Amino acid sequence: MMKKRRRINKSSLVMIAFLSLALIGLFFLLFVNFSFLGKTSIHEDARTYKTRHCMAFYPASKQGLSFAKDLCKGVKDDSIYDYTLVPYGDYYLVNYGPDKKYFTDKEFEPVVIEGVNEEGEQVILDYLRYTFKKDRPEKYYDPSFLTSLTKDSIDYSNLSYDIDGENILVHVEEYDMDLAIPLKYMQKYIGMDFGFPNEIYRKPVFLDPDESHPLICLTFDDGPQLHYEPGDTSTERIVDILYKYDASATFFVIGVNLEDREIWADYQLYTLLKRSINQGNEYASHTSTHTNLTTLYSVDAIKEEILGPADYLKDFMDYEMKMFRPVEGSFNNDVLNATDLPAILWDVDSEDWMSTDPQEIIDQVLKYEYESGDIILFHDIYDETADALEKILPALIERGCQLVTVSDMFRFYNIEPSSIDYFYSPSYYE
Repeated sequence: MMKKRRRINKSSLVMIAFLSLALIGLFFLLFVNFSFLGKTSIHEDARTYKTRHCMAFYPASKQGLSFAKDLCKGVKDDSIYDYTLVPYGDYYLVNYGPDKKYFTDKEFEPVVIEGVNEEGEQVILDYLRYTFKKDRPEKYYDPSFLTSLTKDSIDYSNLSYDIDGENILVHVEEYDMDLAIPLKYMQKYIGMDFGFPNEIYRKPVFLDPDESHPLICLTFDDGPQLHYEPGDTSTERIVDILYKYDASATFFVIGVNLEDREIWADYQLYTLLKRSINQGNEYASHTSTHTNLTTLYSVDAIKEEILGPADYLKDFMDYEMKMFRPVEGSFNNDVLNATDLPAILWDVDSEDWMSTDPQEIIDQVLKYEYESGDIILFHDIYDETADALEKILPALIERGCQLVTVSDMFRFYNIEPSSIDYFYSPSYYE
C-alpha cells in the first residue's frame, strides 16, 4: 500500500525562503565587510588576503602572503593595504609605506644573501664596533677590548643575513649582536645589484652624548708621506693605528704631496686615501705648496693655494674637502675671504715638530685635561708621532674620550661649516 505524499503548502515555502534569505543576510552582516566590496589592487595579478577588518593585496608568493598576514594582524579599524613595486637594480622593493616594505627578486621570491667578500667583512667589523659604542659603551671605552674587535674575532661562516627595508641585518653569534648595515654600502660586497649609486664608503661613527665622553679632534698636517714603493711610512702607520683603536682624524694635506707623481704611483695614493676614508678619516687642505697665506699678494693667489688640494681630490677621486688649515695658523681678512671654506686652527699643540723623542710628545699631549671639541695638532710626516700615538690613543680612550674628525665634532654641535670663518674649539667662543 503506497504512502501518501505530504504536501508543503505555499505559506511554508515562503517561510523557508524568508528564513534562508535572513540567514544569508545575517552571514553577510557578520562576515562580509561592505567597505571592501569592489576594491581592487593597482596590480592586475595581485592576490588578496582578507580578515574582518583588513584587506591586503600582495604579489603572488609565499613571502608576499606572509607579509600580508603580518600587515593585517591585530587590525581593528577597517584598513586596505596595496603596494607599489619600486625597481632596485635587479630587484624590487615591495612598498606599502613607511616601515612596511621588503625586497624580492623579479619573480617575487625572497632575496637570499649567500655571504660577503673580504671588503664586506671589514664593513661588518665597522658596524660591530659602532653598535658596541652605541649599545654597550662600558665595553667600548676599554682599549684592550676595543683592539680585540678585529676581523679575526668574528666567525664569518656563522653569520646570518636578512634584509629589512634598505638595510641588511647581520646577526653576529659571538657577541649576540644584531647589526643594521645600509644596502647601499653592502651591495657590491655581496655581489648583488640593488641599483644604489656607488659612493665612497666611510665607517659609521656614533657620537656619544654622555658628557663624560668628550669629543677630541685629532688633526695631522703636512702629509701625506709616501715612498715610491708602498711601505711603512709614518702616514700609513698612523692610518693603521687610528683604525686599530676605532679613532678618526682630519688630515690637512699639501697639494704637492698629492700631485706630480708617477702614473703607477697614482694607484698607491688612491689606495691609501680610499682606505683611510673608508676607515673614518677625512681630508682637508693645507695649501698647495705650504706657503704662509698672509705673504701672498692677491686674493686670487690665496684662493689658488687653498683650493689646489681640494680641486685635485675632487678630480682624482670625487672627494670634496670641507675646510682648510692655514700654514703656521696665520690668517687675515684676505685669507678668510678668499674661499667659503672655514679655517680650522687648534688649541693643543703636540709639539711633535720640535721633538725627536716619542715620550716627550706623549707627555705633552697627555698633560692636558680635555674639554669636548678640543683640537690637537700633530704632523703625520714624523715616525716619532706614529710611535707616540701607540700610547696616546689608548690613554685618551681610557679617559673616556671620543677621537673624532673635525666634521664629526661640527655635526655633534650643529655647527654649519659655511657659517664660520675660522675655528679653534667650542670653548674658545664661550
